Amino acid sequence: MEEIINMREILLDTDIAELHMPLIFESHDEAVSEFGRALRTMQNLGAQIVCAELFGPKWVAEAAGNILEGIPANHVLPLRENELPVLAGAHITAIRGTRANFNKVGDYFTATYAAGGIKYFRSFGITPGKSDAEGYGETLKNLSEMKPLLESGGYKFTDIARTWFYNFELLDWYSEFNRARTEFFQKEGIFKALLPASTGIGAPNPAGAKIESGILAIKSDGTNRFWDVRELQSPLQCGAPEYGSSFSRAVEIDTEYSRRIIISGTASIEPGGATAHFGDIEKQVDLTMSVIEGILKSRDMDFSDTVRAIAYCQRPEFYAAFKNWCLKRNLELPHCPSYSTVCRDDLLFEVELDAAKNGKRK
Repeated sequence: MEEIINMREILLDTDIAELHMPLIFESHDEAVSEFGRALRTMQNLGAQIVCAELFGPKWVAEAAGNILEGIPANHVLPLRENELPVLAGAHITAIRGTRANFNKVGDYFTATYAAGGIKYFRSFGITPGKSDAEGYGETLKNLSEMKPLLESGGYKFTDIARTWFYNFELLDWYSEFNRARTEFFQKEGIFKALLPASTGIGAPNPAGAKIESGILAIKSDGTNRFWDVRELQSPLQCGAPEYGSSFSRAVEIDTEYSRRIIISGTASIEPGGATAHFGDIEKQVDLTMSVIEGILKSRDMDFSDTVRAIAYCQRPEFYAAFKNWCLKRNLELPHCPSYSTVCRDDLLFEVELDAAKNGKRK
């Protein structure tokens, strides 16, 4: 059987698991080969792909081909095409031991699957399309697009555990985005429930829209089995709402068979909320990874428990600093790179990361 390096799994129930597979490639032909290998691996495992996250030039989606048919998918384009080195990859999420249900609501696909007391909901590629609207209104429009998707599966906004926002020319209207998101969350009662983990990154998308977004929501599957979800604090950073961003530093999902930590997009920010290490990519990478490690250690995990990570680089050449950081620590971190803008022009690098520990609860 062919092996995909760094494929990781999260146990959801007896003989049911969520599979996470990162792919990295530098050309169309290499991407075709890797997607083909991924598909064959899934078939050999009897697994079903439930969503895909694509990063890189337009040829990434072309190379993915039939893999994307009928499933939720994002495509985060590079800030500028044809810059070197090419940062391109994909993260594929699949399940084995059960089957997902797919639904098309308007222009968007959703996937739902249940295991271990939880019913999971995923949707990606949410964008109202090309628009010249100002950022505040476009943010509200994008968030409103999520509502019928959630309702189609019987979910509410307060069931959302994680969001992704890929905003074109983010730095020009990030404050408008934050204001609109906060107002919308207040209206939907999110601050009285679970404040989701999130990523807010600057990047274009194939639709030419101001925002492309994605959501992960969870709720009880009706079996009354044990599970819990909670917000986590960062030992090394203040809460994001303290400087106007409505997301939690991390969310933990605890079930009978595993614990999962979903860490929001994290960058080189001091405990008080200011940017640290201006212009120094090596130090920004080091602080970013130290902050993530602090969250992991606070929940008895470390980088070896990583199942998924995305490394966002303001310049393609900055990716080398992240790879060197991992190499010095002998870490084979499953990840995908992306050439994207972070939420401040003095932040050069950001990472989002998911980790999990498997094992039946005692």
